[in-house]
Amino acid sequence: MRTILTTALLVFAMVCATSVRADRTAVGKRAFDFTIEDQFEKSWSWSATYKGKPTVIVMSDRSGAEFITAWTTPLTKQYAKRVSFAAMADVSAAPFFIKGLLRSKFRDAYSVSILMDWDGDAFEYYNVHEGVPNVLYISPDGIVRLHVWGKGTQGEVSAFTRELDRLISQPSSK
Repeated sequence: MRTILTTALLVFAMVCATSVRADRTAVGKRAFDFTIEDQFEKSWSWSATYKGKPTVIVMSDRSGAEFITAWTTPLTKQYAKRVSFAAMADVSAAPFFIKGLLRSKFRDAYSVSILMDWDGDAFEYYNVHEGVPNVLYISPDGIVRLHVWGKGTQGEVSAFTRELDRLISQPSSK
């Protein structure tokens, strides 16, 4: 009886752990139809800019920002001609009265557009992991096919690019 109870508890724990991990990925979700401004106050929307195109979105909160270039530099170099890119910052924790100051800091720091998610809606929708960049590949049919997160080590980036190459070459993800 004790063995059966122990086995049942272990199976239950594994199912719960698997469910938690599965909930933390955006793979299989439809693209979030956002309209978000960048630091230059230009409006970007999923439907007008990225819909129908293979797209990589790099998303990060403040604590993961230091690792962004570890992802973006090799990915943009390798895929600039094959996929659209979007960078998105979670600025939902910032009080409304410092929006202007924060935009200014982003303008000074980045010449490329950084979509500023003031409400955190996209981050919540995509189940973004805090403290590290999250990188998503959304196929032209509007489905998240790949969602990884980490500091952008060479191994992490290599694993992502191998899987991205495989997904891009599949007829259903073009």
